[in-house]
Amino acid sequence: MSKAFRNLASVAMLAVGVSGCVGAAGVSTWEYQSGPGYETGRVYDGRVQADTSRGLTHEACSTVSRRQIGPAGNVAGQDVTDCVSE
Repeated sequence: MSKAFRNLASVAMLAVGVSGCVGAAGVSTWEYQSGPGYETGRVYDGRVQADTSRGLTHEACSTVSRRQIGPAGNVAGQDVTDCVSE
């Protein structure tokens, strides 16, 4: 288990202990690269939620955006998002 996830889980559990109902913590990171004729971006979002009725849950999503830029300036590309919930 990564240190960041353990820290988020600790914060979420502390929030539940203090509030008694729901607490959440999240983290986002991003990366961007570009060069002649292309752009690539990656975004990661992770969230830990503690709920007295459902317990501790975790959701992580990663989105990759790719763009190809033609010589005339036309742009073609796609975004792909993948999420995992536990």
